[in-house]
Amino acid sequence: MKKYRVPAVALLLLALVAGLVWLWFFREERPRTEEPVLPRVAALDEARKNELMDVLKSEPNYGKCKGTMYQCLSAGKPDATAVRFANFSAFLVSKGVPAKSLGILARERAKFINEPSPQAFTYTDSPSLGNEKAKIIIAEFAEFKCTYCVAFSPVLKRLVADSNGRVRLFFKHFPLKNHPGSFFSSRAAQPAQRQGKFWEMYELLYKDFSKQSMEDVLDYARVLGMDVDRFKKDLEDRKIEELIERDKMEGVRAKVTGTPTLFINGKMYHLRHDEDFLKDLINEEAERLGLEVPYQDWDYTRQKR
Repeated sequence: MKKYRVPAVALLLLALVAGLVWLWFFREERPRTEEPVLPRVAALDEARKNELMDVLKSEPNYGKCKGTMYQCLSAGKPDATAVRFANFSAFLVSKGVPAKSLGILARERAKFINEPSPQAFTYTDSPSLGNEKAKIIIAEFAEFKCTYCVAFSPVLKRLVADSNGRVRLFFKHFPLKNHPGSFFSSRAAQPAQRQGKFWEMYELLYKDFSKQSMEDVLDYARVLGMDVDRFKKDLEDRKIEELIERDKMEGVRAKVTGTPTLFINGKMYHLRHDEDFLKDLINEEAERLGLEVPYQDWDYTRQKR
């Protein structure tokens, strides 16, 4: 019987076709990192991008899409939660944060976004900054003998100033017993609130903790152009003490143990007191509520337009 030899070229073509078929059936969908919605991911070098992808393959998505972050990014329409988490994670990785540590971030953000029982605080007569119609409410429990509160104050003010009128900040008194004079300082701030000068008094009280005596706060009232007689009378008003005690008890019930402690729309914030962390998370909260996001630098939906 005559034997037929298959030409080498034909064998090569068969192998190529078989390989293509195998790739088709067993290919792994990859997030399209060149897409405009993933600008921070696209900016990473290949090594860091691969490290991030390994994390995204193992972390469950906490948005509407059920699956891993990686799977939800690979869908026909990438899930908004996965897009936001991937971009913010890429930002952190670009700053030197190890990709393997991002699982903690995912779990804390999931806990915050899916908080089943947000706190309902009382804001009557509480000092505030920002648009009265804002839908994103930050409540800060703080006091006037707290160095961390002083350092954090500029960040909170920028969160309001940069929000395009979409974020409002409330100050909630939480004087600590281990800080002598803290309750009196809160008492001095509330009479200033009655004359529309809370935030000016707030700055003066934070400027020097050693200058918060009765004589000092009366001098501050004069410097700020307040009615000093009214200020002195309000200092002794029992309603001022009741408001401070109200704030303190609301904080205790909400498991506040120190200052500053933040709540965003009634949900306690446990992550870093960092402007970037907060802006990205607040944008995520706005997206969850179907609102326009406050901070355009952390808005990935606009990139597609």
